[in-house]
Amino acid sequence: MEKDTRLSNIHRFIHWGLALSMLVMLTTILLRLGWMEKRHMAEIIQQGLFKIDLLITDKNAIVIAKNIRNVMFQWHLYFGYSVAVFVLLRFIYMAKYGLQYPSAFDAKANIRQKFQAWVYWLFYLGITLSVVTGLLIEFGPAAIEHQMETVHKLALWYFIPFISLHLAGIILAEFGHDKGVVSRIISG
Repeated sequence: MEKDTRLSNIHRFIHWGLALSMLVMLTTILLRLGWMEKRHMAEIIQQGLFKIDLLITDKNAIVIAKNIRNVMFQWHLYFGYSVAVFVLLRFIYMAKYGLQYPSAFDAKANIRQKFQAWVYWLFYLGITLSVVTGLLIEFGPAAIEHQMETVHKLALWYFIPFISLHLAGIILAEFGHDKGVVSRIISG
């Protein structure tokens, strides 16, 4: 008898909710570090004002840039709360229904399965660290805010390697040992 490999609606909802929330957050981070970087925006503001014969200091231009950028970065906070909810739901789901992959400590698991398990656990560790430090930045004591910001920024570097490994794993699975993995996560 073949194992049922369908994924429940709840599993897929949590997966896609977490994926969408994290991609929005990643977009806000990339915008903040790139196009909407405060000094870059301040320069654009000063150039625009210069064209209409207005001059402001670098400091004032940075203040304006930060105010513009903060409106966008509110989305980072909203989707950060969303990530926190989806991660909590994922942990509850895993506690109730078990893992969707063999444990890294399962003697019957092959090397690929153990690698996959470790990648997921490192992902969950990174995302938990990001959520906890983000919540501490927002609601924790001011005395630890700087340290939490440092850890929060460093913790986010797990995400880009995870996306790369996740996409590579999907392609390898779809064309190799686990045909139909994409359709299962989309339609069950």
